[in-house]
Amino acid sequence: MELRQLRYFVTVAEEGGFGRAAERLSIVPSAVSQQIARLERAWGMVLFDRTTRRVRLSAAGERMLPEARAVLAAADRTARVAADIAAGDDGILRLGIVHGPEDRLHRILAGLAAGAPLLQVRLRSLPVAERLAAVRSGELEAALVRPWGRPPD
Repeated sequence: MELRQLRYFVTVAEEGGFGRAAERLSIVPSAVSQQIARLERAWGMVLFDRTTRRVRLSAAGERMLPEARAVLAAADRTARVAADIAAGDDGILRLGIVHGPEDRLHRILAGLAAGAPLLQVRLRSLPVAERLAAVRSGELEAALVRPWGRPPD
């Protein structure tokens, strides 16, 4: 089963025919028909009752339609989250900190929240050498440190 096949299935169901679905999908009707046939074979059921005059959902198709829509909605949500993460608007930032003046930390976190409201920040309090080592190893994405001489490595 492919997401494309589910999209075709839902579109045929919504449009009430292969030709109208193909037009909406901007492809040829035979491509829609072939993909629906493959989906029916994969699932072992007939999704549409077809006559020369009309196409309508079979009982199995009626049952599968809400499930297909749910899968497509989840795939769309996943794509949006991935785009947000890629754009830096969402995700998790693992940040190394040291206990200290909380007002500075709150200002930094407020700035992050304003710039990327979907970003989740996971704070980890570590001594400075461990914070730097954790950034080098990829355990943390960033760490707050005071400027000091060049780190050893």
